[in-house]
Amino acid sequence: MWKRIKLTLKRVSTYEYKPRYSRLAGDIASFEPRLQKRIFDTGSAQKQWAIKSLELLTQTRVFLDEYKIDEGWKSFHTAKRFEIYGMDKHERLALARAIYKEADKLNEWRKASIKSMLGDTNGQVTEAPEPDVLILAAEIKDEDYNNMYYMNRLSHNIFWLLSGLLFLTIWLIVAYFVICSNWYDIKFTKTDLSLTGYIIGVLLFGFLGALTSAILFTRNLSKSSRIKEIASSQVVVMSKIFIGVGFSVFIFLILRSSVADGIKLFSFSISQPLDYFAIAFASGFTEKFAQKSMDLLIGKDNTEKSKTSE
Repeated sequence: MWKRIKLTLKRVSTYEYKPRYSRLAGDIASFEPRLQKRIFDTGSAQKQWAIKSLELLTQTRVFLDEYKIDEGWKSFHTAKRFEIYGMDKHERLALARAIYKEADKLNEWRKASIKSMLGDTNGQVTEAPEPDVLILAAEIKDEDYNNMYYMNRLSHNIFWLLSGLLFLTIWLIVAYFVICSNWYDIKFTKTDLSLTGYIIGVLLFGFLGALTSAILFTRNLSKSSRIKEIASSQVVVMSKIFIGVGFSVFIFLILRSSVADGIKLFSFSISQPLDYFAIAFASGFTEKFAQKSMDLLIGKDNTEKSKTSE
């Protein structure tokens, strides 16, 4: 029983049992004996491809010990590509056929590039390509997988950031209600909340709505095939949060000002603090309320009607 507890603690506290770490460590452990055997069988201990491949394998271990998994994979793939220089024609032909088939999983330009390098006019790999050509094809394939893992990390990081902010916001909302109800004996079903209390509540619920909208938006980030699109989408996600909070405050100010008497923003009456908080959440979640209020505020509807009547 004690051994199981120690093993569980070790799994939680060390890198060795994390999936990304263990996968790379397992590939290194299985590739190194094969590389050593190839170097020995071909008498290539003093050749550049063997020296470089072993150096890259050592560098991969360094990256692994520092938990730089993405850098480790790039170094490991390069070490495997250097091994191609030590292959005979039969091995290069078999590897070329495997890469040619695997190219169907890649995006269009990578797929077309690999098939034009390795295949003939009939779409078949009939001859062993030169080592440099095969290495270039393998590099295009490896680069696609490296980009895919990097994109997953970008999406993963922003998701956990938003989730942490969401948890913090919910905790602050609970604390806000507890303090107002227990310390100041405020009833949220009445109108005895001060302007400061309103503003704090609107900010919190506007932030909650904006975060919820941003988390839903991040679900589509992993569908993008470009790192640039995901990086720019992260900026969009963070801007959506601040814009949503700003819109929530803007809608609240309109509803509490005398301007609300001249425009009909909602078809229902608003009187309790909880009504304002619900609207703040919706305003943070979507920009439609702010756009509608702006149209009503500047009289866009009236100007459009006058133009159509003319």
